[in-house]
Amino acid sequence: MDHGEARIFMVEAPVVAAADPFDAEGRTADLTLSRAYVPAAPPSDPLVPGPGPGSWSQRYGAVLGRNVLALLPVAVLTALPLHFFVGRLDEAVVAAPYLSDLAGGLGLLLLPFMWLAYLAVSALPQVIALAGLTGIAVPRAADGSRPRLRRAWSLVALRLRALWLWFAAFSVLTGSLPLLVSEDQLGLTAAVPLALVLGVVSTGVLTFGGVLGCVVLIERGHGRRRAVHLLTRVRPFGLIAAAAAVTAAPGVAEAVGGGLAATAAGVVAVQLWAIAALVTYAQARRADEPVTSRSLMNELAAPED
Repeated sequence: MDHGEARIFMVEAPVVAAADPFDAEGRTADLTLSRAYVPAAPPSDPLVPGPGPGSWSQRYGAVLGRNVLALLPVAVLTALPLHFFVGRLDEAVVAAPYLSDLAGGLGLLLLPFMWLAYLAVSALPQVIALAGLTGIAVPRAADGSRPRLRRAWSLVALRLRALWLWFAAFSVLTGSLPLLVSEDQLGLTAAVPLALVLGVVSTGVLTFGGVLGCVVLIERGHGRRRAVHLLTRVRPFGLIAAAAAVTAAPGVAEAVGGGLAATAAGVVAVQLWAIAALVTYAQARRADEPVTSRSLMNELAAPED
């Protein structure tokens, strides 16, 4: 016997069924699939969007509609520092020299500290809005029930300090630029280009800060580099638009309706920015690894080391 020709082929039922009965030697089989394999779509999540702007918009609207009433106390807390501190740096500059009499002639020395204090406090609206939304929206998406304010506070309280430090630094950066580069130095012809440049810088800082804030609140031991990486995983057009609204809406509203209108517009814009930041962060996380609102909730509720 020639063992080279007496080979045994093990086949299974699908191959036998697909064999061509008219093949003279009976050795061929048509293994062409009648239907192409289509991978199953990832399960829908109430918070984490899939890829693409369409899924992002759907999750953005869902988060807004599901939490609009629960965010009312957060909006009230946001309105207080937004009304009394944001955009009031010029008043601090005017009022600081009057402190010189009370401080024994040290008004000039106190002026830089007063600026820093105003700029640090002016970061509170973003801190409150983002932390409040995260503490409310993530548990509700994971459990389906509206968390109590005490529960929401406990989820984010230990990370508020780090969040505030980051946003205070951002506020110092964007708030000090108008003092260093002003219309008086460049002339009236540079007023419009200067305003555009400052607006672009503020929008960019808020875009990056939104994702960084979510990283600080939800993840532990990560910071700037992690936020940069996540931003490269998505196209944050929605977050950029929301950040631009935070930059422009209060000024436009103040020109039209005064200080109260500016505060109302600022509160709404900051809340919408916080939602955009959280949804964009969730989309970037999903592009990087399999995540759900439940897994994000577990990270948020994890105890500090």
